[in-house]
Amino acid sequence: MTRSLCPSLLAESRTRVLAACAALALAACTTPGGPALETRLEREASAGPLAFEQAQGLFDNDAAFAAKLKAIEEAKESLDLAYYIFADDHSSARLSQALIAAARRGVRVRILVDYFSAYPDLDRFSWLEREGGSRLQVRFYNRPTLEIIRDAAYLTTSCADVGAGGAACDLAKQAAIARQFAVDSGSGRNISNRAFAGSGLFLSGLYGRHARLMAYAVARGQDIDADALTQPGGFAGHGRSAHSMQLAKRYFRSRYLADTEGIRTRLQLAFARQDFAEAVNPVFDSVSAYLPVERRNDALARRDWDYLTEFLQHRFLLADQATLVLGGRNVENAHHMRPNRLSTRQIFIDTDLAIDLGQPATRLSASFERLWMLDSVATIDEVRSHAPNDLLVNFDIIEAAQVACNRGRDEGCLDRYLDKHMLGMDERMDHIAQTHRQRLETFRKAYRPAPTDGGLALDAAARIHYVENLPVANGQRSYGARHGDEAEAGKHIQSVWRGALARACSADDSAGQDIVLHNAYLFLPASLLQDLAAVLDGSRPCKATTVTMLTNSLETTDLEVVNLLAAWQLKALADHLAAAGPAATATRLRYLEYLPATAERLSLHSKVMVFGNDIFIGSANADVRSLMMDSSNGVFIQRAPRFVGAYRERLAKLVADPQRIADRTALIARERPELATEMSRTVDRLLARYATEDRLQADQERELKRQIIATTEQVYELSRAIMRGDDEAADRFNALFKAI
Repeated sequence: MTRSLCPSLLAESRTRVLAACAALALAACTTPGGPALETRLEREASAGPLAFEQAQGLFDNDAAFAAKLKAIEEAKESLDLAYYIFADDHSSARLSQALIAAARRGVRVRILVDYFSAYPDLDRFSWLEREGGSRLQVRFYNRPTLEIIRDAAYLTTSCADVGAGGAACDLAKQAAIARQFAVDSGSGRNISNRAFAGSGLFLSGLYGRHARLMAYAVARGQDIDADALTQPGGFAGHGRSAHSMQLAKRYFRSRYLADTEGIRTRLQLAFARQDFAEAVNPVFDSVSAYLPVERRNDALARRDWDYLTEFLQHRFLLADQATLVLGGRNVENAHHMRPNRLSTRQIFIDTDLAIDLGQPATRLSASFERLWMLDSVATIDEVRSHAPNDLLVNFDIIEAAQVACNRGRDEGCLDRYLDKHMLGMDERMDHIAQTHRQRLETFRKAYRPAPTDGGLALDAAARIHYVENLPVANGQRSYGARHGDEAEAGKHIQSVWRGALARACSADDSAGQDIVLHNAYLFLPASLLQDLAAVLDGSRPCKATTVTMLTNSLETTDLEVVNLLAAWQLKALADHLAAAGPAATATRLRYLEYLPATAERLSLHSKVMVFGNDIFIGSANADVRSLMMDSSNGVFIQRAPRFVGAYRERLAKLVADPQRIADRTALIARERPELATEMSRTVDRLLARYATEDRLQADQERELKRQIIATTEQVYELSRAIMRGDDEAADRFNALFKAI
């Protein structure tokens, strides 16, 4: 749509074209890469400009936690939350208790969490719903599609299940699965709540990242009584515990299959490869040999597997439609505390914005409603229907029974052991309640918030636009984005960034127009890399004098693989600028990294972008994944010179401290052999996490390292091509690295 504006005008006379473009300064002709910023905001913002009474930037973890807790405790009618991580820890227990209390006093509470992140805690979210009664609901984002469930069913269905053998078995299995899912296939919605054969067990292992359980589902599927597993509802409800125990016995009482271990090791490698990302989902690769050829080559099924790990990266809390807290923080100790004895991992440096809207913002509420009602969102009962977790949470008990009962050969022993030890839903709920009470008590005794400065107040005249990346475009499910077509694919945040960059470069008020990427994960998508390269090499005139990138170092990041690949992209950028040579119109690059604090394990998690006098605060990273995969949200703020100026001053003080920040601009241009040696050591350090006996074998580790090194070469070559204007390389780059 945006690309048709100028061609349609060209049908007019040249004079009229020039006049139109001059008069319509906000139209597509005015800005490289698409419409002007104001046009993008008008067309693409989910809400805004938002009327507000006051707003504050929150840079302190204690203050951010207090803001969320206050919004929940003061809510009278509704609470809508969306988070990637909703952890099982002390601060999260306190927040959960406040949500339960809100529901009990009559507030409608809706919590949207990420399926992949939340599934291992399915029981805890069931408990949360139980405690909140009918007023509290939890849903999971990016459920397994019908295509994935069908593949899971095929993988775990045996010839015995369908009463056929030899050449007839494959067709009989496919026919049985087609009958089972016929209603879902004809619905026009790519979802199902049915389980067939061992599909639910396979999916439970997949989303629980439990390779051994998945291996049993595949290798032992032929022992399953398929008729017992075809009922919608699967294992849902308290009455399913006896059925779960029978299933456990069917799977584990007989001798171990020889191929179980081989399948497990392949799946462990798949999970490791998934962490390093590939164009096609490596889990699908590891099991596709068990699928019929036509399923292996099914484009729709492969696409669904490819987007298996599309995460909910929204961070959103809206109380009574009138109080909004958003930014980079998840619900977790690491985001809600300063360093203290309750936090055993890194503490994240982050940025949130708390906004008192003063009145209900219906468009903000509608944006959450849109997420809540997506086809790809499942209720907890639906999750338990298509991916029951009973055997996942009891797996240790089942394996202990095998050991205690002569590898399952003593069936009477096995029956007695499982009857005594296997945990049903009620017992699991009781355990969760006890753990919750203990966490609350520990939090009450040990958590002491530090005094804060109260945050940074936003200018009263500021214009706030709420912007999202959504998994839908024009009413249809979207998958990634073509290079240059961010808005058309529902990726409105990156679209706004591109417009903001052009605006900062062309602004008449040149003072203070420098560009800052203060972002935790800086592995640029093709469009942003191309835009910045053009500004830095002078091929796109820009009045900003400096582009500053401030991000994590290898020593401070929690995702070393991002820095590993980003180092090669930055090397490509440095080589591109060296080849372009100095230009009078070029903007200076400054690349900075956080240093590890002496006594504190701090890691940057902020997602802040400063474009001249405008600023973005949200949950979108400056990386390929944020463009191609995940949902995300944030606010784009204009007309806030005092706020932006104060933020720049905060950064200037930080950058001036050599104990906190290192200028590594010169380092990104180091010679390739030196970089390769350094990155090889980084890969070895990363692989050490997977090289234990129950994860990767030595030959797998060597092969994975070879693949990673080859991947870094692709990063470099494709980045160079992107900066030369190669759109095909841009699309390949985004597709290849979207899961990083």
